[in-house]
Amino acid sequence: MADIRRLIKDGLSKDGQILNLKAKFIREVGAKELAKCEELSNVRSMDLSQNDIGDEGVKAIAASPIFSNLRSINLKSNRIGDDGARALANSTTLVNLRSLQLVVNDISEEGERALMNSVHLVSLTTLRFRV
Repeated sequence: MADIRRLIKDGLSKDGQILNLKAKFIREVGAKELAKCEELSNVRSMDLSQNDIGDEGVKAIAASPIFSNLRSINLKSNRIGDDGARALANSTTLVNLRSLQLVVNDISEEGERALMNSVHLVSLTTLRFRV
C-alpha cells in the first residue's frame, strides 16, 4: 500500500469535501488509517471502490466519528460481507449518510436486510447492492 497521507493529499478536493481513492488498493490497513485522519472530518463524499478493505476496514470507517459529516460513500468491490453490512447498519456515526453503494461485494440477503432496516441510517435515500 502506498503512503496513505500522500494518497489523501492527491485524492482530496481543494475544499476538503470529496475524497476519491478509487482503486488505490488501500486494503483493511489503509481503511483503518483513514478512520484516524482528522483532516477528513469535512469529507461529504468518499469513493473507496475497488480497494479490498473487507469487513474490518468498513467497521473502522463505520465507527469513526471523523466521518460523521459523510453524505455519500462508494464501497463497490471491497470484499465486504454481512459483518461489514451490520457494522454500517449499526453505525451511530454515519447518521447523515444519504447514498451507499455496495455492489460487487459478498453481502447476503441477511446483510441487505440489516441495512434496509437500520434505525441509524435514517437519512439514507440510495442504497445499491446490485449492478
